[in-house]
Amino acid sequence: MISKRIEEIINLLDRCNTLADIGCDHGYVAVEAIKRKIANRVFAVDINLQPLLKAKELSKKENVDDKIEFLLGNGFDPIEGSVDEAVIAGMGAENICSILSRAKDRIFNTTLILQPMKDVELLRKWLFENGFDILKEKVIKDKNRFYVIIKSSYLPEKISFSDKDIYIGRHILDRTEEAYEFLLKMKEKMKKIIGMKKKSFLDTSYEEKVLIMIEEELKKW
Repeated sequence: MISKRIEEIINLLDRCNTLADIGCDHGYVAVEAIKRKIANRVFAVDINLQPLLKAKELSKKENVDDKIEFLLGNGFDPIEGSVDEAVIAGMGAENICSILSRAKDRIFNTTLILQPMKDVELLRKWLFENGFDILKEKVIKDKNRFYVIIKSSYLPEKISFSDKDIYIGRHILDRTEEAYEFLLKMKEKMKKIIGMKKKSFLDTSYEEKVLIMIEEELKKW
């Protein structure tokens, strides 16, 4: 049984010829993509051997190992050529940005499904500043934890984006219950940080700016 988080990542994938599952962990995305005929071939990549072996084990169990290539390495490095779609999930935004930066010249025609575990605003900022638009963004709650999943692709023309697109995101457009709850949690987090910083006489201008944006959005619900 795959988690809600993995299910939502898979739901954002388009039918494609080649898919890269970067940081494949146990291989759930890679295996399901083949089983559901989303991809014809998958490159399952991980920087550590142990997860890769577990992914291989699962693929054999599900009888799809002949359509998955297991590669040990960092990001897109061990993959030869380009891929149609790529999933990078379950790691920090800083790590994801580093992987994307290393492969920037190779992913102009790749649709990206990205799920950072923290610092999502860093990822949004990197995408916009490097010519990648956010096509879809979804907030989900799985086992009492919120996850932001982003679908992105490169656009040759200049991308227009706002501070709100970076710090709050475009998931608010869907007006889901989970997005609303996520914004409430962000609001409480910002208020808590502001309180702590003020006690230490530290600058709170960034948090106050984000808090105003959050409150403005909550009023529209």
